[in-house]
Amino acid sequence: MTWHHLSSDWLNWADQLAPAAQKINRHLIAALDLPTLARAADGQGLAVLDLASGVGEPAFGIARMLAGEDDSGLHGQVIASDIVPGMCAGLVERAGAEGIGNLSVVAADMEKLPFGAGTMDAISCRFGVMFCRDPDAALHEASRVLRAGGRASFMLWAPLVDNPLFAAMDGVLGNMLGTGFADAGLDLFGFADPASATARMVRGGFGDVAITTHNPAGRIPERATFWKPQMEMLFGPQLRAATDAERGAIDAAMFEALRPYVADGHFQVPICFHVLAGVKG
Repeated sequence: MTWHHLSSDWLNWADQLAPAAQKINRHLIAALDLPTLARAADGQGLAVLDLASGVGEPAFGIARMLAGEDDSGLHGQVIASDIVPGMCAGLVERAGAEGIGNLSVVAADMEKLPFGAGTMDAISCRFGVMFCRDPDAALHEASRVLRAGGRASFMLWAPLVDNPLFAAMDGVLGNMLGTGFADAGLDLFGFADPASATARMVRGGFGDVAITTHNPAGRIPERATFWKPQMEMLFGPQLRAATDAERGAIDAAMFEALRPYVADGHFQVPICFHVLAGVKG
């Protein structure tokens, strides 16, 4: 799987998806426990690294928290990183447009981070580590660049059976375009089992490991093709190669697959994800 052909798809949806992203990001950010890290830093600003930042979340939200503009006592800098140059360019442009001054952007491979040992206070990663060639190497790298007592939190998809949007997408695109998740080289669910995910975090060099599971459900008008953002951000090249008739048929099939989740004129499709967090010893 390569992400280099998907940056335009992510940028196309970035602003529209930001409010929904912020709602779920709060769980990831809370697991970092930034106030405790700030007290341990004894007045020094925090250094937070966001991995696989895509087009900005949760890096932007954390940067706003650390901008020192409220009475929280939090301040510091955020490094937003991504392996895709197009994503990084989009990050720079969007951060500038939103006036976020305490954020820098660094192109980085999660498995070979260009930072010294013990240089970060916290690391966040939203739906990214499972897509690495070697996720366990990425966990070790995260541990390496954290200072002792630093915290990392990873947002990860729970099993496919608990995520009907992805189950529908996998079945419809597999049938119509011959390109489900496995065909595209996408392993969304490599950390879906809580026991296995926790064990991998421990082997990666973390202690006090905890995992929490969250099951939010939105309320979306029945005729909204709400699956398009995720579908295009994962299968953009394949959809661009499809005909108008094929894309229309895909939307019709998605609606039918998700019809059981329609009530009172609205889709109420649950999603399920884990937040896996730990402390560098």
